[in-house]
Amino acid sequence: MSELLGIYYGSRGRLLGNQRGRSAYFSLLRNAVARKVVRLGRAVGRMEAKYQAVKTRKRMSFFIELTLPPDLVAAFSQPPVHAMPEAACDRKAILRGLFLGCGSVNAPHTRYHLEFVPPTPSWASSIARLIDSSGIKAGLTERGGQPVVYIKDGDGIVRLLSMMGANRAVMEFENVRVMREVSGEVNRRLNFETANIGKTIGSGLRQAAAIERLEADGKLDLLPPALREMARMRVENPELNLGELAGRMKLSKSAVNHRLRRLQSLAQPNGEKPQRRSA
Repeated sequence: MSELLGIYYGSRGRLLGNQRGRSAYFSLLRNAVARKVVRLGRAVGRMEAKYQAVKTRKRMSFFIELTLPPDLVAAFSQPPVHAMPEAACDRKAILRGLFLGCGSVNAPHTRYHLEFVPPTPSWASSIARLIDSSGIKAGLTERGGQPVVYIKDGDGIVRLLSMMGANRAVMEFENVRVMREVSGEVNRRLNFETANIGKTIGSGLRQAAAIERLEADGKLDLLPPALREMARMRVENPELNLGELAGRMKLSKSAVNHRLRRLQSLAQPNGEKPQRRSA
């Protein structure tokens, strides 16, 4: 019964008829929800259901009219504060019905977002309190003049879907979320490695160009043996980083860095001229 009430209020249902006989009228956009309303009506009170599907140029709409027993009319006329049941199972059921009536959740390929677009601000406040009482943080906003209750936290969405009994949706949501997180981690690592490789190669090419200038100016042969050996290793291995060069030459990274900086300094037009070394 609580789930049926949730769909009724969430879909902006209304009462039809008069004191001699009242009906709950549902206007729905999803056929699966319309069929569920019929099943629930028959299960709760053997209510007679009139079902109509109308196709417009933009979408299909489904209209359901349930004949209400006299003892159930009051339940479909209560304000939100009274419609929220006390029992935990009933509160979950009415929340599930409200989600079917006015809720949606996006596939988490780009972002996490679950929302309710309830009929009135008072219903929005009641839904937000109901979600918060379950330990899930919900936000309230307004969009196009309509109140919106939303959740943007992935864990919170999973908990709410689980609480409402949408187990298959939870599995699909989690699968996509895991794939998204793994893909994001791979992309972060790939970007990091690519940036490091680009930086290493760029530094190596600049150092090799400086060494070529020294050689063209006839300065390379005037350098000490340690710098000439460093120059040779860098020209032969422009793709290696400092650590790899240090390992090849059995030197510390600081020593390799110091020698490379020295070579670049000497290659500058106003750089220090090397002293000729005696044999």
